[in-house]
Amino acid sequence: MAKSKQSLSQKAEEFELNLTPMIDAVFLLLIFFMTTTVFIKASQLTIALPEAQNYDRLTSEKKLNLRISGDGTFEVNSQLIAKADLAGWLERERLRSGTGTLIITADAETPHGFVIDAMEMATIAGVGKIDVETQEPQTGSPMRQEASAR
Repeated sequence: MAKSKQSLSQKAEEFELNLTPMIDAVFLLLIFFMTTTVFIKASQLTIALPEAQNYDRLTSEKKLNLRISGDGTFEVNSQLIAKADLAGWLERERLRSGTGTLIITADAETPHGFVIDAMEMATIAGVGKIDVETQEPQTGSPMRQEASAR
């Protein structure tokens, strides 16, 4: 009997579970899902851009994004904020991101007063350059027009 117990314990010591193929398969699945994932820009506001015919296309760099809906809801870098807090948010985001450019994307139905107020608050917050995003009449693709902040 002792002989059979010893042989079982020897067999148990000799048995090894090789996890390398399973780890390889998990890494391959991880790489597959990482490369096939679609990343979208999350935004809470739906905006229809106004049209413009004369514009300059801008080079891409780190910028602050301000979206204004038709009812006057403000969103800075995908975060909804109150109008009273706009200047503080813009200043914090400007300092955090290290940029002096603000892109205002306002709905075509947004009253001009909201856009002017946002531009004034951006100037107070220290933003040096303000761009207004519009779209081409024929294609509907977004474009930006530069507005100077003084």
